[in-house]
Amino acid sequence: MTRKYLLTCLIITCLLSGCSFLDKMLEEEDTTVGLTAAELYGEGKEFLNLEDFNNAIKYFEVLESRFPFGKYSTQAMLDLSYAYYASEKRDQAIIEINRFIRLYPNHPEVSYAYYLRALANFDKDANVLTRFFGYDPSRYDVTALKESFNDFSIVVNRYPETKYADDSLNRLIYIRNQIARNELYIAEYYSKRSAHVAAIERIKYMLENYGGTPSTEKGLLILVESYNNLNMRQLAFDSARVLKKNYPEYNIEEKNRKIVVSKIKENAGRVDVDTNDQDKNWYDIFNFFD
Repeated sequence: MTRKYLLTCLIITCLLSGCSFLDKMLEEEDTTVGLTAAELYGEGKEFLNLEDFNNAIKYFEVLESRFPFGKYSTQAMLDLSYAYYASEKRDQAIIEINRFIRLYPNHPEVSYAYYLRALANFDKDANVLTRFFGYDPSRYDVTALKESFNDFSIVVNRYPETKYADDSLNRLIYIRNQIARNELYIAEYYSKRSAHVAAIERIKYMLENYGGTPSTEKGLLILVESYNNLNMRQLAFDSARVLKKNYPEYNIEEKNRKIVVSKIKENAGRVDVDTNDQDKNWYDIFNFFD
């Protein structure tokens, strides 16, 4: 019995040793052993230029862990951030950029760090499927878009002479329109469910913070409708006057103690407003809620 037990233990030991040996045989050789900081950075940069982002990430991560200080590790942080971003690892890119900005707030390339972080937040929720199916960011959580807006604003305001400023400004306009559409979408949701006070507050917030966007016209129409439903005729009339001031094609009249706005089509007389029309351009910013 003892011999059988010893034999079993011996077999198990041999099998375990064999597995360990097999693991070592199959283990990939570490090609970074013995490389200097300059060599690690050079290898990582070469992979980055070839758009082999996984290998670029590998070398930049090793460089950061073995040589945490110095010119190569500092530049590697930016390149690693871009490699994360390009390989659609947005959260990791943002973490790396945050670390860079915290450690080197006065670095000559800090404007690029803000720009890259803005791009990472801008594309955070986008993927192949959402692009294919016509993803509309205004219909979902816009927290990442607001963070992106803040970073693009920093680039435009603090670093207007950099090559990132023009693109940042264009994206700011787009993001502002998307956030306004999100506020309008929520207000429409409240309005359809007769939550008129909530709809009014949402539209007022939109006009005060994102006035001048294509969503403004529909927002003012919702204000008029909501105030009418609450029997607040004077506020409905004030909202209608602002609408007409910025969109002169509207007429205002009173029917059955309600303020009615209607749009005039060219050579076609007056027609009732269709709130499902496409958003129109904003001609003049006018805020009467102060």
